[in-house]
Amino acid sequence: MKIDGLEKKLVLWITLLLAAIANSAHADEAEFEHLYSELLAKYWRPTERIHGINTTVFDYAQMVQDAQVPDSLFNRTLKAIEQVSPEQLRGADVAKAFWINAYNFAAMHLVVNHYPVDSIRSLSISLIKYPWSKQAIRIGKVSYSLKQIETDILLEHFNDPRIVFAVSCAAVSCPDRTTEPFLAERLNSQLDALIGLFFKNPGKGLRLNRDTGALTLSWIIKKDRYLFQDKEKGVLGFVMPYLEADIQDWLKINPVVLDYFEHDWTLNDIAQAD
Repeated sequence: MKIDGLEKKLVLWITLLLAAIANSAHADEAEFEHLYSELLAKYWRPTERIHGINTTVFDYAQMVQDAQVPDSLFNRTLKAIEQVSPEQLRGADVAKAFWINAYNFAAMHLVVNHYPVDSIRSLSISLIKYPWSKQAIRIGKVSYSLKQIETDILLEHFNDPRIVFAVSCAAVSCPDRTTEPFLAERLNSQLDALIGLFFKNPGKGLRLNRDTGALTLSWIIKKDRYLFQDKEKGVLGFVMPYLEADIQDWLKINPVVLDYFEHDWTLNDIAQAD
């Protein structure tokens, strides 16, 4: 009986310990999400025109100034993400939302560390204009590059082509940022809304010329076209559900020639506004 009692106590102790670890991991992720939400709200600015393209922007100069203060919102957000243990995140949507937010914050972190720059592809960040391989953020005990987060984690584990629109390299031609982070409980609706809004932007998302039949799409779709090859109707099979009804109806009965926008890598910075 004593042995049974000890075994029960051991099982209870292990159960409580595992619950404590899980709760701690959830608290760390929630703290990062909370602070990142405040950061977006503080530095986000409404739509401006940069090189004639409508895009939401951030006040990077103010962000950089605040980052010089040890206990600033930016640095508290940075410390919070460093405390997260990704392997302890509970649920696919929780993990997916976290990694998308981590990518977007990591891109900001790269910019802040090298500001002033006019693009994330600036020579100040990468001499070969390829910042995606640079170590951009530390999460837990591991440092990650943007490429690792997008390709090795998000696309590899979640197999969701919408991810390529959600991760932002802080460029004018990327989908517009919002004042809120991606949230597990609303992730699918947020992703769909992001893409739907993006395709309404004729300067970088989608433009249809009904006279010529030219359908111009974001360069992102061209770059990551392998993600859409298995769709029954190719690229259009992915795009159609996000379009307004009249455009869908027109595309169903008219042939189109696909084209793609040139990608403007200019930083989505209020300082770059026309």
